[in-house]
Parts: sequence; structure tokens; C-alpha cells
Amino acid sequence: MVVKLNAKLILIPASLGSKSTNHILPMHNREMIKDISIFIVENIRSARRFLRASGFQKDFNEVTFHVLDKHTKLTELQSFLAKREEQTIGLLSEAGLPCIADPGAQIVRMAHEKNMEVVPLVGPSSIMLSLMASGFNGQNFVFHGYLPIQKKEREMKILEIERSVYQHDQTQIFIETPYRNMQMLESLQEKCRKDTHLCLAWNLTLPGQQIISQDIAAWQKMKIDIHKKPAVFLLYK
Repeated sequence: MVVKLNAKLILIPASLGSKSTNHILPMHNREMIKDISIFIVENIRSARRFLRASGFQKDFNEVTFHVLDKHTKLTELQSFLAKREEQTIGLLSEAGLPCIADPGAQIVRMAHEKNMEVVPLVGPSSIMLSLMASGFNGQNFVFHGYLPIQKKEREMKILEIERSVYQHDQTQIFIETPYRNMQMLESLQEKCRKDTHLCLAWNLTLPGQQIISQDIAAWQKMKIDIHKKPAVFLLYK
């Protein structure tokens, strides 16, 4: 039998950009985080803003923040959980769900290895929200994260995942850095079959939210501006 320690790792979802959390996070989340004094975050400044918006009342001078980003070395991660046998630690996403298109999976693995209790909290996921609203296959889907930056490689990847749509009856989901959204849309319009369907969902849970799902032939006739808007792309037949 596995004996769990009293220590917990709480996986805390964040908003997708909204300054208010009332409409996207349950009260239970606020109760779970109000007494936490140690957080693992991607950015301390934005983490503090989110915590205050969620009703967190503690003095930040009494709170420890460990930074987990692309510059964090693997050797540093063990120290984030060291000697925490009786404590609760919060792993806070920058946006959406921790560990889903977001850092943190290695921390969660380490917590399991230490027999800590891992507690995921409910919150928004742009990936799941866009899939729900797409009308595409929600039983068989793949999330690719970011596609290649260079145009040639990006277009080759688009053709590859489009084949998976038809070969495996599989929804293909991916994202792009917001300032490259238009280049991604142009590549999809140029390379995909006209009868392939594209769902584009942007500003999810935010003012100006839009979700459009139609075939590429219809997209080729549209003019939209999604430059610098957080978006999710989905392909299906």
C-alpha cells in the first residue's frame, strides 16, 4: 500500500486573460488556495495579480514563489519540493490548466515520486473549450502544441496532420504565438483541402470571444483579423 505524505501539490488553473475570475473559477478553488504559502509559478508578477483577483489575502512578503519557466534547470526542481512533508504547495498556471500546454509536468511527476497528494482543481482550458464548441470529433483528437515556425516546415506539418484527419477520423488541435496567427491561417487556407473543416476559436472566455467552424473553401472567402489574439486552431473533415 502506498502511504501518502501530509504534503499536497495543488494544481491551480488561471484565467485565460480576464481580470475577473468570478465567471470561470469555482469558489472551491479560492478556498483551496487561501492558506497556501508556497507557489511554483511561471511569472511572479502575473501570479500575484491572479491571486489577488481570486481573493488571496496573504501578505506576499510572507509567500515564497519558485519560478518555473523555460530557463529553469532540471536540477533546481527538486529543491521546489524539498523538505515539504507537512506543507501544501500550489502549482499555478500562467493561463488555463497547469501542465496542459503549460510547464509543470515534471514537478507533478516528482510529487508522485515523493508520495505527495496531487490535487487538480477545475478551471478553463482553451483547448477543451474550443473542441467542445467546434462540432468536431471529441472522442478521438490530438493536441500538437505549436507547429513549426518556418513556412515550409509549417506547411509540411499541416499536410501531415490533415492526412491524420482522414486516415484516423481524428480532430487535430494546435496553437500559435498570437502575432503569427495570420501566417498560420494563410498557410491553412493555401494548403488544406477545400472540404477540410477548420474551427478557429479566439479570445475564449474574454470580451470579443469568437468561434467559427467551417470548411476551407468558406475560410478562403473570409477576411478576419486575429493578429495578437489568443487562438486555437482545429482541423477535421
